Amino acid sequence: MVKINIEEAKQRIIDIFAKVGMSREEAAIMAQMLVEADQRGVNSHGILSTVRYVRLIQEGKMRPNMEKKVIRDNGVVAVWDGNRSSGQMLGYRGMEEAMAKARKNGVGIVCIKGTNHFGALAFYSQMAQKEGMIGITFGTGDSTMAPFGGCEKVIGNNPVAVAAPADKQVSPVLDMAMTVVANGKLSNMKRQGIEEIPEGWGLDRDGLPTTKMSEYYSVPAMAGYKGWGMAVMVDILAGILFGGGTGDKAKDTQEGPSLFLMALDIEAFNDKEKYYHDIDERISELKSSKPAKNNKGGILMPGEIEDGRFKASEKSGLVDVLPENLKMVNDLAAEMGLEQIAVQS
Repeated sequence: MVKINIEEAKQRIIDIFAKVGMSREEAAIMAQMLVEADQRGVNSHGILSTVRYVRLIQEGKMRPNMEKKVIRDNGVVAVWDGNRSSGQMLGYRGMEEAMAKARKNGVGIVCIKGTNHFGALAFYSQMAQKEGMIGITFGTGDSTMAPFGGCEKVIGNNPVAVAAPADKQVSPVLDMAMTVVANGKLSNMKRQGIEEIPEGWGLDRDGLPTTKMSEYYSVPAMAGYKGWGMAVMVDILAGILFGGGTGDKAKDTQEGPSLFLMALDIEAFNDKEKYYHDIDERISELKSSKPAKNNKGGILMPGEIEDGRFKASEKSGLVDVLPENLKMVNDLAAEMGLEQIAVQS
């Protein structure tokens, strides 16, 4: 890993997106989301995605500035056609709208089809969390996973992210793919020239386990049939329900992936003070439970490791990124005649 300055990285990424026609306002939001993913240690969805998005814009597969069409809106639920705009901008604006609806109605849902790659879902759910709401986000993706018991890639890793606010405790954040590991992690490993992958992370073309990168074809479902079942349900909720892309239809070259964003206003369900008291108490109970004999780190809440990384990064003003990911971004900057991101000593 190498360290880069957070603010410098954001400025360089803003310049890159502006160069391909994105407004600096939207470019700043994009840069924030990409750098924050690296700050949380999610390097598979961090600054390296800058290159992918620029290429999609250059190839005419992604609009440089967000355009949406409202297909339905009954005050609580809205369905948008994203017109192949940035998945990250659509997710950002979609959660803003879901929160506005939740403030009026207790619940707000925005479903978006016709998007592009939407990055780390935790960001959108945390938008609601930071506003004292519970955020829930589902997303479909192009085919990277074989069904449980199958060998053909027919479904995406279909991530789910849920973020709930706490008061004195670290706010829990769950962000996970329905595969054993995110496909992006294996892509990062491949770029690093790693030839052996951890046991259980990959299947070959016959649907059999492999630890050889050269034989890797698909990622198995997490928890076997349970992960496969969850992926199917996400296909339905975040795709079929409102006509969004699933499987191969969710590819960059076709309809694109789709998003389901929900915000829950806690005051519609409970007294807010009681909620915060109860969630802090419950987290404290869980964390104080007896750890396993070989556990030296104690009981951790979902997202606690990422939260620690993010806070340490904010304090230092620096973020750790994979050197090969930084090189991809800097090579793109050089190609565009723009200033590159410096490595900090």
